[in-house]
Amino acid sequence: MPILLLLLAAGVFAYLFWRSRTTTLTRDCRWRQHRKEGIWTCAFCGARQEGETSPTACFKGRE
Repeated sequence: MPILLLLLAAGVFAYLFWRSRTTTLTRDCRWRQHRKEGIWTCAFCGARQEGETSPTACFKGRE
């Protein structure tokens, strides 16, 4: 049983490490999709990005 818990904890930390390396989003990033216009808008900073998939980069302070 302790081995299973250690494996689960290692898996959670590995996921969090991988997630932190593949995105620059912060807690403030709240992307909303406007399908008619085909853009994504950040509800926090107002940044805009075109595309079908959700953004994986934070644009706070760049625009």
